Amino acid sequence: MLLKQKEIPDIILYNAVVHSINENDDIFQAVAVCGNRIIAVGSSEDVCALADSHTKRIDCRGKSLIPGIHDGHNHIWEAGLMYDGIVVFGITTVADLQRKIADRLSGMKKGQWLQGGSYIESQFEENRAPNRYDLDAASPENPVVIERIFGASSVNSLALAAAGITKDTPDPEKGKIERDPKTGEPTGVLHGNAVLLVRAVMPGPFGSDEFGAGRGEPSTGILEKSISLALERYKTYGITSVSEPGVSAAVCKAYHNLKKQGKLSCRIDLMPNWYGFTLMQDEAALSTLIDHYHFSSGYGDEWIRYTSLKMAVDGGLTSGTALKSWPYKGESGLRKLNLRLDLDKLDGYIKTAHNSGWDVGIHVMGDVAIEKAVDAMYKAIKANPRPHRHHIIHAYYPTAETLSKMGEVGIMASVQGSFIYGEADGYDAILTPEKQEEFLPLKSYLNAGVICSLSTDMPCADVNPFWSMYSAVTRKGMRGHCLGEKEKITLTQALRMLTLNGAIQNGEEHYKGSIEPGKVADMVLLDRNLLTIDDESIKEIKVEKTMLDGTFIYER
Repeated sequence: MLLKQKEIPDIILYNAVVHSINENDDIFQAVAVCGNRIIAVGSSEDVCALADSHTKRIDCRGKSLIPGIHDGHNHIWEAGLMYDGIVVFGITTVADLQRKIADRLSGMKKGQWLQGGSYIESQFEENRAPNRYDLDAASPENPVVIERIFGASSVNSLALAAAGITKDTPDPEKGKIERDPKTGEPTGVLHGNAVLLVRAVMPGPFGSDEFGAGRGEPSTGILEKSISLALERYKTYGITSVSEPGVSAAVCKAYHNLKKQGKLSCRIDLMPNWYGFTLMQDEAALSTLIDHYHFSSGYGDEWIRYTSLKMAVDGGLTSGTALKSWPYKGESGLRKLNLRLDLDKLDGYIKTAHNSGWDVGIHVMGDVAIEKAVDAMYKAIKANPRPHRHHIIHAYYPTAETLSKMGEVGIMASVQGSFIYGEADGYDAILTPEKQEEFLPLKSYLNAGVICSLSTDMPCADVNPFWSMYSAVTRKGMRGHCLGEKEKITLTQALRMLTLNGAIQNGEEHYKGSIEPGKVADMVLLDRNLLTIDDESIKEIKVEKTMLDGTFIYER
């Protein structure tokens, strides 16, 4: 038995399969909790011997007990706004989407805006984006906006009319209004900055853009409501920690308000937005952002910490905006891209952050974007070899040289099995078989000594962490299409990436991320034994209990 100190436990969970995720991935039978800390792990007999008459004993009936899940890349407040509208993950036909829209509108007033998300074309049997006419059929009296997972939205005719978008409206800079090739009429599918034309006329929080476009930031009250709504869902999935990328000062304030009110049901790592996070940022304002914070990475406590600056270089793979050295399937050349920052300034940005004590998490999809970001980090680290937790985000196509550099200087990767689950079935249309095999090479990352955290990127994908784990282990999408079978990882490796590695990404492994004496009592009881299940059943895993800080916040 491993014992931190001899105290009388408040709670003992026994007859469990305890996945400690410690250095050796030891499996135990029981855990003792006193206050908000784990005080002992070991056999059921030894740990139960610590109890007295006041100790609550919970028989786990041979099921797996895992550390609290750390979603290492998740946009919480935006997910909350979506939960207030409609969620379209898992919908497989346009007709089903129409039914869901009609059901949601049944409790809404005429003229009230409805927003939802996030879709990808390949999830629908029709293999296309919903258009204005699809949405009109479900919502003839309410403007509707359904967001794509990245870089686009589908809107109905009322939304187009409200924004004044007609066949004569020119495409905005860095945006595209999709049009019927015969009539020139807008189809209702908007790309890039064209989405902002509709956002600018939307009322309430949906029309807000916290970076300056539209009507200003959502109010603190709206943000608090959205965050709380999302976290209510998250605890049902065993999520006890989240890294939220690209936050403004207003979002940070909302989290601190919830903490003061005792309403924060998750540990939060905040990543302030920096260069490239959106297409609408002002260079002059961002250049002084670090000075305005008056602190650096690691500031905060066990509930709210500021961990790294969020940056971005390119866009998305399915939206055609990833910066890469090879063409899409069926194309002979590379596409002209509007990058999200000036690549010539990237080295300077990273150097400034690094030397100021800030770590950086940077959105990169294509091999060229990854190479540029890693090279900038590598140079900064070599010139000033301080401890750091720099990481690249999404990181679909690293080269062998890039992987070597990452392993050498400890650059991490924040990856999403959820994108395999949600997008794999559509990749055959845009990627050659060779590039499908190379996609998100998780095993190659681990073989290169790169620490990876596993996340969902909600609301760009579904928040279910077990779908992300399933696809990391099986490499399969929701309809069974397999991407890069040779890059499969084990369930234990995926579990470590979904728990401890999220803490490591943020410099928090000394107090959370594994089930070890002395660490916070964040744990999740699952509905089955992970040691005996087959890989296909991973996506069916359910949570029975979620413990945060020694208290059960969810019980099924």
